[in-house]
Amino acid sequence: MEIKIYNSFDLYTLLDSMDVSIIKGDEDIRISSVEYDSRRVEKESIFVAIEGFETDGHKFIKDALENKASCIVLNENRLDEFSFLLDRNDLAVVTAKDTRKALSQISARFYGEPSLQAVVIGVTGTNGKTTTTYMLESILSKAGFHCGVIGTINYRWKDKKINALHTTPESKDLHEMMSIMVLDGVDCIIMEVSSHALSLLRVDDIHFDCALFTNLTRDHLDYHITFNDYFMAKVRLFEILNKSCKQKKAAFINSDDNYGRQILNWRQRFNYPLFSYGIQNNADYHCIESSIQTSIRGTRFATDVPFAKQFEMRLAGKFNVYNALAAIGVAHFLNIPAGRIVTGIGLVASVPGRFDIVLSPEGFAVIVDYAHTNDALEKLLLGVRSLNPQRVITVFGCGGNRDKTKRPIMGKVSEEHSDWIIVTSDNPRKENPEDIIKDITAGMKSKKYQIIVNREEAIKQAIAMAESGDVIVIAGKGHEDYQIIGTKKIHFDDKEVALKYINERNAK
Repeated sequence: MEIKIYNSFDLYTLLDSMDVSIIKGDEDIRISSVEYDSRRVEKESIFVAIEGFETDGHKFIKDALENKASCIVLNENRLDEFSFLLDRNDLAVVTAKDTRKALSQISARFYGEPSLQAVVIGVTGTNGKTTTTYMLESILSKAGFHCGVIGTINYRWKDKKINALHTTPESKDLHEMMSIMVLDGVDCIIMEVSSHALSLLRVDDIHFDCALFTNLTRDHLDYHITFNDYFMAKVRLFEILNKSCKQKKAAFINSDDNYGRQILNWRQRFNYPLFSYGIQNNADYHCIESSIQTSIRGTRFATDVPFAKQFEMRLAGKFNVYNALAAIGVAHFLNIPAGRIVTGIGLVASVPGRFDIVLSPEGFAVIVDYAHTNDALEKLLLGVRSLNPQRVITVFGCGGNRDKTKRPIMGKVSEEHSDWIIVTSDNPRKENPEDIIKDITAGMKSKKYQIIVNREEAIKQAIAMAESGDVIVIAGKGHEDYQIIGTKKIHFDDKEVALKYINERNAK
């Protein structure tokens, strides 16, 4: 779905008070679109050259000119490299110390500061972001809010749904989408905020009402290099909340997570309250651990918060209690009535690719989950164990061209909590799948595993060997409906494949 909103500014008004310099050109020229992709540039576009993961927007300045850009924004330390721009009479040239920061500021202003026109909730952390946003959407919709959600699975509001290219879009796309949502009547925007987005300044100019931290475990070290870099990227969300113009704002932190407790210890840094939630430690929003009852069909738990005691949800797994507590805390802060909170939690039937359960007529179950880190896989398998299955059969692999250090750890975790393991491919990308599998099995000491490189064949084998009472866990891809092999993206959906072989087996 193409989304586009049309505005128009003169250049001076658009850039006024920003940390940029107009080097040449008419300050009164009209700007009718903001672009960082030269292919989308047209007359009256301002093209902002940003440095990306795999390419550099400065390389496409000439393409933007061919498409009749009216203004070019480039890094100030690269002006000499593009001095020919100064000879163009039909062009305004602007420099910035950081063009990513400039893109965020320009986009926020161009699209009318949409975050000031809705309640905005940001959810960050390694695991649990997606499920928490689904819970918040359910509660707040039940309370009368018109919600928009931006996250890993999709971007959605009202009857509109766009497949997600990134968990958190580029700043320009983010502000444009938020503006469209607000114009369409959305008054609450719930978004997953990734560490990449935080380090790339994509959400710097969003005025959040609430920020939420789920947990922090090993992930994305191919990008962040060190774990502390990864952690500090997450912490930026709470620094951004500090700058928010919203009058009533707060953060909600998992106090059972070591890094969550570290954020809580930094309370004095922030100009808003930090509330804790958890099970093991005393918290503002606390679940009584002994009250947790979980089965394949859902979970019951009790809290000792005064406004609501008993909760029942259709999602299985103790880890989902944490997601529920986070959502409960935010909803309470936003003055949602207790009855609406209880009902909203109970209405979430499933989350695509998150402990997504398929029941076989022959008495076994398949759980499809996005778990692609060692911590997420361990929590997933412990959650499955708590359901008291006959056997746990785990099918998983690891992504190619990503953090290699987690592979043997995931092998070890799967071995510790499974009765049988089928090691297979995930998204091998440009790596040899067999090399990835060798990295995984290096962490495994027993012989209770087999290797089937082809993922569909691996799922087929797991279903063929399952018996009544068994649970098959297919981990790593979750909601994804594709597999990346080399540079090709082919259709592949774990749940779809599992259903195919369950139905074939049932038909015999």
